Amino acid sequence: MTFRSFCEESDYARMLAILLEGARADHDDWTPSLDEIKAWCAPTPRFAPAKQLVFALAPTQGDSAPEVGVSRLSWYTGRGGAGIYPQTSFLLPEWRQPGVWPALVREGDRRIRAMAAGHPSLPERFFQGWATESHTQWIDAVKTEGYEAVRHFRNMVRALETVPPVEAAPLPDGLEVRPVEAAHMRRIWDAQAEVNRELFEYVAEQWTDERLSGWLADASHTPRLWQVAWEGDHVAGMVLPRVDEANRGRDKKRGYTEHVFVRRSWRGRGLAKALLVRSLGVLKEEGMDEAELGVDSENDSGAYGFYQRLGYVTERTDIWLRKPLAAGK
Repeated sequence: MTFRSFCEESDYARMLAILLEGARADHDDWTPSLDEIKAWCAPTPRFAPAKQLVFALAPTQGDSAPEVGVSRLSWYTGRGGAGIYPQTSFLLPEWRQPGVWPALVREGDRRIRAMAAGHPSLPERFFQGWATESHTQWIDAVKTEGYEAVRHFRNMVRALETVPPVEAAPLPDGLEVRPVEAAHMRRIWDAQAEVNRELFEYVAEQWTDERLSGWLADASHTPRLWQVAWEGDHVAGMVLPRVDEANRGRDKKRGYTEHVFVRRSWRGRGLAKALLVRSLGVLKEEGMDEAELGVDSENDSGAYGFYQRLGYVTERTDIWLRKPLAAGK
């Protein structure tokens, strides 16, 4: 097995072809367009395609060996200032013989070590892989190279035939839900950033002031549906329901109960349940048949059990795998 770096614009099409063939083999419904692949791999201060996209070539003679796999490498600052170095790999189904995918992982690890050498002051550093539970061969490949599962994120869905009345989950005394106005957006952003710092999946670079303008312009937001609780001028907690307009024309109409957060000073008083019940009602009023959210099932808050008690059931499990960067393998 040999490898090469990203070279030219046509490599995006090669990457897409490998990804789509692999997705079919893994029964994965992710089918991005070429433009989406280009956006995913666009240069940023943390990502340089020429260094962080690596193609695996079939072990044949000559310079015309076809590309059979590809890895995307990146890095971000995680919880507690740790350096997290994700590797996402795709391999054509016909090349998934024993040892081939681990060889691509090892090449990615080698390049990540070189990248991480420029960040010696970080308190901790980890290789990271991510997989949906159906990606069994990819999971086996990274485990072969010493990665271990560290978190299981449940994608959960709740039917909306019936939803609890708001009277069944009243807001705690002194709190109120207000219609979201433009003047509220910065305080909502700041409250999200504060709570996100506690989460396993925290990405520091997503919460800089430079990212605020992009968040404000995000076309997927539906602030008229948001349920944000206030005590005076302070955001106490929130659920930010969302409806993709494309869902309205589908047989299965699904909305999203995303960003379920309660700040520390207001926890333990039933606020999350009150806001989530209101959010379910809002999505039902919008004509949705079901609501979706994602949760870290190992989260210390007990959120996974909380959502189960509210009627959410697991539809899919995503697995995060890590290996200390100091590990020899």
